[in-house]
Amino acid sequence: MRPRPLLFVLHWLVVGGEETEVRLLAQYLRPEWTVDVVVCQFRPMMPDQTHVQLAELGIPVDTTPYGLGDDQIVEHLAPVIPTYDVVVACQAVPYVHPALRRLARRPPLIEHGGLVSEALTGPTDLTDRYVGVCASIRDAAASRMPDRPQDALEIPSMVDFDPAARADVRREWGVADDVPMIGWVGRLDRKKRVEDVLAAAALLAQRRPEARWMIIGGPNFFYPEHETALHDLAARLELGNPVRFLGDRADVPRLLAGLDALVWLSEGEGMPHVLAEAGAAGLPVVVTRDNGSEQQVVDGRSGLFVPRRDPSAVADALVRLIDDPGLRRWLGTGLRRTVEQRYAVEVVVPQWRVLLDDIAIAGR
Repeated sequence: MRPRPLLFVLHWLVVGGEETEVRLLAQYLRPEWTVDVVVCQFRPMMPDQTHVQLAELGIPVDTTPYGLGDDQIVEHLAPVIPTYDVVVACQAVPYVHPALRRLARRPPLIEHGGLVSEALTGPTDLTDRYVGVCASIRDAAASRMPDRPQDALEIPSMVDFDPAARADVRREWGVADDVPMIGWVGRLDRKKRVEDVLAAAALLAQRRPEARWMIIGGPNFFYPEHETALHDLAARLELGNPVRFLGDRADVPRLLAGLDALVWLSEGEGMPHVLAEAGAAGLPVVVTRDNGSEQQVVDGRSGLFVPRRDPSAVADALVRLIDDPGLRRWLGTGLRRTVEQRYAVEVVVPQWRVLLDDIAIAGR
């Protein structure tokens, strides 16, 4: 039986949970499905990391829409879409629906949402299924599909367990094994509240000056000046010694092995993919309650919740973790168990297989 062709249409191709999901699906849906990717928009400073990773997997990325006007992008997609058995539209990309309406016969459409805001604008009568990465996104999509809420599904983002040697990462960083290493990973977006992370780092430096931080992730290409503002804030807080900005890295799962805890203080996220990656690395996490994080973390069992915009509470939680290795192991083991049960490739990919097979058969 020939592999079935599957097309992912993305608004942007940057570095994040959605891009990781596409890459892992492209890798693990083989040999039943072949995956192609088309990206619709480009802006200066967009990172090429995901492009490189997909190329390494032999996944073609169509960037023809770069530089085209909106109508021209629709014209490009219209003849491309019918050559696939299923189309998955990500990031509320606005060009797929107009392209589908031009077709006499169309393949089934799955929309994939990583934010509640995307789900509240995404589904239409052309959407055969909507996949949200957490319950709040699924429910938001279902509210837009009142006559068929069962077509809004929840399939979480997945992680691929990638064991790495803590000693190797620590050696790369030039820190001893007993130095407390705290991490943050993500785009330097305003909604991710990295300023609260830096404020917590300043407070922690007063109480546990031996602690060190790794801020892993590059700027948001929509407002790259925010990265400069964060560097300036770190300088004003005199964090030059305890805090290092590493920028974009393609080896985040490996770097997580060198940490002792992860902090995530975002507002308005979907399912924070980095929390699942932290669980795969067996890390305890200090997090704010925000959509998917409440599904991923149980307070006191697989992480510690803190109030929003409260750096003092973050510092208090980190002092607990630094002073209590047993608590770190307990929470890290609990989160890893959650990831193994819900977010591992072996758990998530079969859910996609069932969905794709069912929708492809229905679309014949």
